[in-house]
Amino acid sequence: MRFAVLASSLALSILPFPSPVRAADAQTVLEAAQRLDALEPFLARYVGRCADVFERRVCEANVARARKDASGKTFVVRVTDAATLIHPERRGEGYVLLLTPFIDGGGLALTNGAPAKQDAQGRPLISFIPIASPLPTGMMDMEFESPFRTGAIELEIAFRPEKTWKLARRGEGLYEGVAARFVAVRVINSRTGKEIASKVL
Repeated sequence: MRFAVLASSLALSILPFPSPVRAADAQTVLEAAQRLDALEPFLARYVGRCADVFERRVCEANVARARKDASGKTFVVRVTDAATLIHPERRGEGYVLLLTPFIDGGGLALTNGAPAKQDAQGRPLISFIPIASPLPTGMMDMEFESPFRTGAIELEIAFRPEKTWKLARRGEGLYEGVAARFVAVRVINSRTGKEIASKVL
């Protein structure tokens, strides 16, 4: 089961909803971060899977070097096909976009913090990140929600990696990933390339 599918079905708690920030603040953070072409290679290098007895020492040294090189740095990655990670809710005169910060990276996950608990089915639990999104003047609800319904959503996420985590799967195997601190998020309409909302955390 891919993490993106799993994350969309999690029973999650909601963090307190803070005041929105200007889009330019998030854009500044994203532009200053080191851009990754793809998430999967980064997670693989950071987590490391040193199972080969003959290569273990070299593998572990490479993993230690990768973690040291990443320490304290801010990275940014673009996540395509991200509609399953975002749920829009109408609130007041605008929307709150509830982001599940559990990003699949080829069998490993990038998460905002480390999931410490699991639900009754053994799936990791992690809190939503709420992102304020005012409804643009003259735009109807149906038009605003259209990219979310049709899957035309991408994300840009700036993060600082902190540590690895593991949780046992029910049956056998592990859920595994990198716990990071998400520092900025941008939600994008992939059809138009325009920003829907953004937030500095």
